[in-house]
Amino acid sequence: MSDTPQGPGWWQASDGKFYPPEQAPAERPQAPGGVPASGVDIGAAITYGWNKFVQYIGQIIIILLVILGVNIVVQIVANSIGRNSLGSTIAGFVISILGILISYILAAGIIRAALAVTRGEEPSASMLFQTDHLASYVIASILVSLLTFVGLFVFCIGAIVVAIFTFFYGFYVIDRGDAPVESIQNSFSLVKNNFGGVLGFVIIAVVLNLVTCGLAYGVTYIAGAYVYRTLNGEPVAA
Repeated sequence: MSDTPQGPGWWQASDGKFYPPEQAPAERPQAPGGVPASGVDIGAAITYGWNKFVQYIGQIIIILLVILGVNIVVQIVANSIGRNSLGSTIAGFVISILGILISYILAAGIIRAALAVTRGEEPSASMLFQTDHLASYVIASILVSLLTFVGLFVFCIGAIVVAIFTFFYGFYVIDRGDAPVESIQNSFSLVKNNFGGVLGFVIIAVVLNLVTCGLAYGVTYIAGAYVYRTLNGEPVAA
């Protein structure tokens, strides 16, 4: 990786960095007329996620263990604070807010790692704590949470609709640096134009994580990054 091309065949990724020829991404299949093929190939996405999970299994397991460890620590601290006085109640409230912010930071980090994999980069636990575009991601996440809360009043169906149509907002923030509202709008447009395929992918991703008790978390996030890139007509590292 370099800020400038180092020789023939070096290519520039969406992060503005240049990469060597051997890390050149595979081009998205082309439809007649040279237009990128549309739609979600769920099988290809899950297969890609699994293959990359196996390729980087050590790094991804460390990432998932860090996430688990941080969540356990936050929960232990929260449970250790009583609610018998005003001071402890306020402290508990502060810890709860911090826990939510930490969950946002970790979520942004795993999106960052998944996107790195699709660029041909090796994921690492340090990506969980990088701060680029973090403020925009937190604000966007709060907006999505508010929309989800409002959606709960529509027989819970509204919350599900919000979850599906905002599925890619985090990728837009972390990958492109979109503003919070812009990222939600772009996610809505992407899902609207590919609703059937995205719905099918989301259902399968949720089922896989439920069946494996969350063990498929790394696979489905990488697969989600694959879907995000291919639907935007971007190349994905082989």
